[in-house]
Amino acid sequence: MVFNSFKYLLFLPVLLLLYFILPQKLRNWWLLACSWYFYMSWNALHGILLLGCTAVSYAGARLLQRDGGGAKGRKALFVLTLCVLFAPLVFYKYSNFLMQNAFRALRLVAGLAGAAGIVPPAPATSFALPVGISFFTFQAAGYLTDVYRRNIVAERNFFRYALFVSFFPQLVAGPIERSGTLLRQFDTPKSFDFERAKDAVFIMLWGYFLKMVLADRAAIFVNSAYAQPYETEGMTLLFATVFFAFQIYGDFYGYSLIAKDSAKLLGFELTDNFASPYGALNVQDFWRRWHISLSTWFRDYVYIPLGGSRCTAARTALNIVLVMALSGLWHGAGWHFVAWGLLHGILQVADRTSADFQKKLPAALRRLVTFFWVNVGWCLFRSPSLRTAADILRSIGSFIARHKQIHDFFYMKLEWPELKLLYASIALLLAVDALNERGICVRRCIQKCGASVQVLAVAAGIVFIAATGVWGGTYNAADFIYFQF
Repeated sequence: MVFNSFKYLLFLPVLLLLYFILPQKLRNWWLLACSWYFYMSWNALHGILLLGCTAVSYAGARLLQRDGGGAKGRKALFVLTLCVLFAPLVFYKYSNFLMQNAFRALRLVAGLAGAAGIVPPAPATSFALPVGISFFTFQAAGYLTDVYRRNIVAERNFFRYALFVSFFPQLVAGPIERSGTLLRQFDTPKSFDFERAKDAVFIMLWGYFLKMVLADRAAIFVNSAYAQPYETEGMTLLFATVFFAFQIYGDFYGYSLIAKDSAKLLGFELTDNFASPYGALNVQDFWRRWHISLSTWFRDYVYIPLGGSRCTAARTALNIVLVMALSGLWHGAGWHFVAWGLLHGILQVADRTSADFQKKLPAALRRLVTFFWVNVGWCLFRSPSLRTAADILRSIGSFIARHKQIHDFFYMKLEWPELKLLYASIALLLAVDALNERGICVRRCIQKCGASVQVLAVAAGIVFIAATGVWGGTYNAADFIYFQF
């Protein structure tokens, strides 16, 4: 069940209605049941993994809270629990990647020893990645680490903790919440608030616009171009790469808005995951604005324990590059994802060393340079392999265009009116982000108008999304990009 499905549009109102009808003491039980139904609607068997993740992290935290075995025993228990917690993620997401590379290494060694034929090719293995496993594993690992560090007290109530891990709005694609911000909210009585609900509906409509009008429309062009990169002109690949930058932003930002405000309808506050990332002045700034819950997770649980920026300049640079490489690997089991992370790590190190020089440059130029490098990264990210990414970048760089770009546009399954709507959607997103940067909230401006204007705005938004959203012949909601991570 995805947010842009008819099933979810039926699920959410029923959940809300019964949530506010039920007595306070039964509401968390209702949310837990609905969250598990939501998750198991993809694959009921994967619920076993969610339950295992919940049980292992809960039990580990409770044992850590008891403080038995001394410092060494506590640390051993913490490491063991983390290993058990991450084992399913490694198996489902990385086993094929690790096996393929292990066999390549063995074949290389055997070849150097003159016995290349001894090692057979790696067997092809493929496992269906459970939806959201990277997100709920990281959320549980963060909680366990906080208990180990004594930043929080381990939750006693298993079912309340289970709700923290499986809370449906952020279960499958974040934001990755901390127990200090979300877990305590389950103890606070909630009541329906019309103004809060109205605000949430406005934001959810914007999220649906970003997903269904912008991202899914851009996906048609991007998927067509990247499916046949060697038959596609360099200019078209350039457009496809830029469109992908807005596809992934619209897709993930749209998801985050719908998630955050589905929770807001219930009275819960989730973390903001984006802050106008394409207005960033450098790559360091970009990561303060993009997928904020993940970048802060890596900062707090990996970068700072490695020494952070308290080390020598060389060690700090190594820490940054290592963390970004791990971030790339988190996004996918492939060397092109690792290269994407390494690129962002190297660029962040360059930002640190050139900070004084950058301050002398015009802000517009800094934003343009940052957007250029982010798009180079997106080419690595979107390509099926490192070699294909290199070929695409080479094609774009040499600008192999034989005056057929407009024909390629039609060939990429987007007619000119569709392209104009895509351009307009991107322009609207950039305009709203620019206004937000200046402290001007379009939603607040509309809400200051009379009730009739607000109703008209909501109705117009619904009609526009229904009329221009990408639905397909027999509509089957497209998965959000970050579901695959």
